[in-house]
Parts: sequence; structure tokens; C-alpha cells
Amino acid sequence: MMSGIAQLLDLDRANELSSLQPVSEIVAVRIATRYPSISKQYLEFIRAVGVGSTTRDFYIYEPEPEPASSVEPHPSFQLYQSASYRALSGPRPEGHPIPADAVAIADSGASWRYCLCPSLGEGVYCLDMAGPTFEPEADDFFSFVANTVCVN
Repeated sequence: MMSGIAQLLDLDRANELSSLQPVSEIVAVRIATRYPSISKQYLEFIRAVGVGSTTRDFYIYEPEPEPASSVEPHPSFQLYQSASYRALSGPRPEGHPIPADAVAIADSGASWRYCLCPSLGEGVYCLDMAGPTFEPEADDFFSFVANTVCVN
């Protein structure tokens, strides 16, 4: 039986992952220490395959230093939460849907980020700044890469 990494590389027929660079063991340990409950699949992936931009400009990176809930300074968030945009798009749900322990680890350069959230388990979540919403994207990190990054 193949490991999860081997299966992902086998699925990656377009070589999307070929431009990623593995992180050093020191970096991986630093991430695991800072985020002790972070996905083990994510850590395995960044050690073996890496971080950076895929060949189609999908970004997988080390967790951002600030929690995903601090998206307010991001230009996309400011645009989607502006009074003008709200007037056009209608009312928004009340409250802040982004868990405090969510950390962004991927994006495609658009108005959403993909996050890990240890308090919610092994899943990957999509933070859409237009809502803002925070919704499940995949059950685990390997499924996320297979279904979102390695789509051929």
C-alpha cells in the first residue's frame, strides 16, 4: 500500500507539485511547536513535497503568523466588507465565523484562504472573505491537495 504522499504524487499527473520546495526539519519542528495540534498530514507534506507556488500559481505555505481570524487588514476583506459592497450585496450574517485557532496555509490568490483549524479536527476549511464564511473544504490535508491542487 502506498503512503499518502506517494498517492498524491501519483495523482499529480500535471506535475503541479513539482515547483514546491520541502521545508527543513528545523522549520517543520518550529511549526509543530508553535501549533502542537496542527495536521500531521500537513507537516508530512511540507517536509516531503514542500511549500511555495505550484505550476498553476496555487500557494501552499507555512502557517501565517497571525490567526486567520485577523483578516480585517486584507484588501479583499476590506473591499467585501465596505459599505458600498454591502449595499449592493445585501445583509450579512452577524458574528465572526472564523475560529480563533484557524491558520491560513494555502490560497490561490483570490479572496479566500484555505485554513487548518485544530479545534475542528483534521479538515481543511475555506475562509471566504466576501462572507466572511468559514466552511469545510476537505476532510483532511491529503484529500484537499488531491481534490484542489492536483485537479487535472
